[in-house]
Amino acid sequence: MAKHAKDRTLVLHIGLHKTASSYVQNVLSARRYDLMREGVLYPNTGAVDSVAVSTRDGAQSGHALFTRPGERKQLVADLLKELPDAASTVLLSSEDFSLRRAVAEEQLARFGAFGTVKVVLVLRRQDAWIESWYKQIVDQYGNFETRSFDEYLRQEGPSLLDFHARFSPWRELVGPENFHVMSYDDMAGGDAICRRLLEIAGVDSSMLDDTATLSVPRYDSVRGVDTLGLRILNSYRLANRDVRVAAAKSIYAVAPEGDLELLTPEIRAGIQEFCAPINERIEREWFDQPVPGFRFGKDLPNRAASSPSGPELADYLSQVISLCEDARARVVAEVAAETTAG
Repeated sequence: MAKHAKDRTLVLHIGLHKTASSYVQNVLSARRYDLMREGVLYPNTGAVDSVAVSTRDGAQSGHALFTRPGERKQLVADLLKELPDAASTVLLSSEDFSLRRAVAEEQLARFGAFGTVKVVLVLRRQDAWIESWYKQIVDQYGNFETRSFDEYLRQEGPSLLDFHARFSPWRELVGPENFHVMSYDDMAGGDAICRRLLEIAGVDSSMLDDTATLSVPRYDSVRGVDTLGLRILNSYRLANRDVRVAAAKSIYAVAPEGDLELLTPEIRAGIQEFCAPINERIEREWFDQPVPGFRFGKDLPNRAASSPSGPELADYLSQVISLCEDARARVVAEVAAETTAG
């Protein structure tokens, strides 16, 4: 099998999170057979095609099983079995490859059977990215996250926001010629990112000309006001994920109109001051054309939503606590029933 793969190219789309990755993966999944006709395998092996316990529709994590502990060697063996003679390229996609726990050297080592490995990274200006990433962490119960945005930024920000330090190991391991970077802020949405990814994989991107006719689910970002209720839910540390998801959906349903501002002008200015020299270096070393949006050359869109009133927030928090108490009571009752049955 290894000899069979030595003549093949692996294109590894590693993220980032919050750069239209779920949309791209949904499009590629819908185009799996079209890609195969072009000589590109978008495999079933390692893919998480649906997230049964997601709070919102459209969630994807692509081929995330390759990034998780477990039978990784078996996954690679299964991938090589799935690789037909007609395919010259394998395309894998998961933003989980960009997580800090996914060490570049360890991740790439398992794909050593392939003759060439190309890495595709999509970067997004850090002020907007860290806000979206924080919302996702809270929504997905990452370590039962309860910190406020500014506290999370203060503690996690320095290591998360230095994209040059985080992703240089990938570039060094595959070589600059096989390390492809895109700027989310300088491209025309998920379709443009998907087209460029296919070009890197050697596919005529015109096969996406009728993407608008595809039934591709949207995966919208969490609002700032939702994180307030979800942080309370996370503090209950409910062990049953199905119960947590049901409670989270109820919390979304009772949220007031309007939104809370997480990324204040002061926070944004601090992030830009820290990241400006990093992004200038990335633009100079990793891009072959200017990317003004990535280096804060564009203003963020104005947010028209007004903040909920004090009474509205108080009522919302009261409802959130009630929903969380009900969820905890359900978990306790289920544990008691299982104990009695045992």
